[in-house]
Amino acid sequence: MRSDTTQARPLRPKQLRRLHALWHRWTGRLRLSHEADRELRHYYIERFTAGRARETRALTESDAECAIQWLVRLVHRAETRLDQAAGTAGRHGYPERGRVPPNAAAWRALWGCATALGMNRKELEKFVQAHYSGAGLRGLDDVRTMADLNRILWGLKAMLRRRSGEKLLLRTHKLAA
Repeated sequence: MRSDTTQARPLRPKQLRRLHALWHRWTGRLRLSHEADRELRHYYIERFTAGRARETRALTESDAECAIQWLVRLVHRAETRLDQAAGTAGRHGYPERGRVPPNAAAWRALWGCATALGMNRKELEKFVQAHYSGAGLRGLDDVRTMADLNRILWGLKAMLRRRSGEKLLLRTHKLAA
């Protein structure tokens, strides 16, 4: 049986950690001072909760869940734009052509393609120097943007497509003989 004096449950520590993690994912690139970051976070907490809480620790469990859902949406939007920019960096006609730093997933893709082609670091360095020195890339240390990394990655992918096309052609030729 419920009493009429039931109060909202306070913010759980797990929710506080999730809230802070999402907040830093969303605002990390702003490089705000600690005080400015705190003020901005409290401003948004007040907005997310329609004024019921003025700071993070004043959130109830349900208000914290609401704030977390808002931040999930905001982080998703921001990261989707960044991922889009990373994927189109280096292509003509895209405003993201500029200074998007390479991310870990792109480096993994680059090394995955190099490995599939049987290249080690030394061979990949030679490939970069031979094919992209005209674009200012003398090696992997010169890769500063997603545009640089994508340029190399697209070349490796083209080599992989040609190689798999040759294997397919050889396989069908053997079947026909």
